[in-house]
Amino acid sequence: MTGGRTMSRVLAVDIGASSYRVMDGTYDGRRLDMKELARFRHSPVLIQGHYHWDIHKMQNELIRVIREAAEQGDAVRSIGFDTFGTDFGLLGEDGNLLDDPLAYRDDISDGMYEAYFKNCEEALYGSTGATYRTTGTAHVLKGMAEHGFEILKEARHILLLPDLLAYLFTGKMVNEYTIATTSRLLDIHKCRWDVKLIESLGLPAHIFKPLCDSGTVVGGLKSEITEGIPNLKDTQVTAVACHDTASAVATVPGLKDCSFISSGSWSVKGIVCDRAYTTEAACRYKMSNEGQPGKKYRLIRNITGLWLLEECVRQWKQEGYDIRIPELAKAAQKQEDFPSMICTDAPDFEKPSHMPEKIQNYCRRTGQAVPVTPAEIMRTVINGLALEYRRHNEELRCVTGRPVTCMYIVGGGRNNRLLNQCAADASGCTVLCGHPEAASAGNILMQFYALGDIASMEEFSYIAGSDVAEERYEPGQSEKWDGRYKEYVQLVRQ
Repeated sequence: MTGGRTMSRVLAVDIGASSYRVMDGTYDGRRLDMKELARFRHSPVLIQGHYHWDIHKMQNELIRVIREAAEQGDAVRSIGFDTFGTDFGLLGEDGNLLDDPLAYRDDISDGMYEAYFKNCEEALYGSTGATYRTTGTAHVLKGMAEHGFEILKEARHILLLPDLLAYLFTGKMVNEYTIATTSRLLDIHKCRWDVKLIESLGLPAHIFKPLCDSGTVVGGLKSEITEGIPNLKDTQVTAVACHDTASAVATVPGLKDCSFISSGSWSVKGIVCDRAYTTEAACRYKMSNEGQPGKKYRLIRNITGLWLLEECVRQWKQEGYDIRIPELAKAAQKQEDFPSMICTDAPDFEKPSHMPEKIQNYCRRTGQAVPVTPAEIMRTVINGLALEYRRHNEELRCVTGRPVTCMYIVGGGRNNRLLNQCAADASGCTVLCGHPEAASAGNILMQFYALGDIASMEEFSYIAGSDVAEERYEPGQSEKWDGRYKEYVQLVRQ
């Protein structure tokens, strides 16, 4: 009990492409508290020439952590899974998994865009509202079909990664809406699978089942998971906003003319809207429409983000320097400004390794001052990223007819105060920073909503703020940044 109120407890499982973790969430009707119980590093495993996720190892690790956590404290009322998009498992007639899920990093999808999607991308955009230049479920499935994967012929069900984990824990199958929208196989207007597109790709349409809404109860835990643990006896698995970005954005308040940024290795930037935008302009600007709880949409573009600095740190470590991004950001903020900038999505930076050298070569090639120190390199990356935020704001105005006057940043990148202030200065927008663990927070809050502990999803941002206070940055130095933006637009056109 807390202040006369009963404490309610759930667990969130947040699966990333390089690590996954279990978060404990409690809520007493007023305040949210979160703590990390365990974190695991992982990467795809090469098996017979293809990269797969070791889903059963992941399952066993998660069961161990969940059972250990449940032995202490209050009963666990619910568990929710959120993951990155694209990857999936195929199940046979008997409900068994036919093979470990292929990883989107595998080369099975190589060439599929050029061969099957490039020439019809604009036509597909009108129904799917998605761009096909980067790998999605559609590319992986088409690659499997083209390479004659027998399991595709044997399959009776497809479950994207969070749906698959829910199935492994409950024995019940669902296809949740937000994660399904990452497949690029949905009719985005009707919020259902695009059977015509699926069949045109030579894929089996019967494996795609009707979609369920975020907040749907999947079922209770299997008896072998709950055995001997009273605190798991009545635990349910909830289909949260199963795409991690959808969970993160669920914590963002519905402010007028505000663009969200889920900031980390990528900056997923866009707006939440009531309808899909499938116009020629949206397609030209490479925007994708993805699902958000409540049958809403996220109109987004993925921008290469702090991964560039992560790669720089990795290179410096190999050279014997112990440099970390938080400390480097603080040091760079105290030093004199550095004028150079990069377009973070330029082809120069698509591949890892030797990133500081690539940034220096880019600046040299484009006639800019060449950064030498780590702080100067960080400034160069952040200048470009902040200016790309401004460019995307202008693209959003072109597509929607509405200006962007505010940007709301969630995720780990919100802790980079140098980036936050530069984003405000470059864009002329107020920048607000929300929860650094927004995906887990959104996962947890959706479970409490499904349990009836939270009356409305509109309360999520307020409750998330009870765990981590919001920060605010106001724009300044407009003349300097207006000049830089003119230079940046020329860089993008090169």
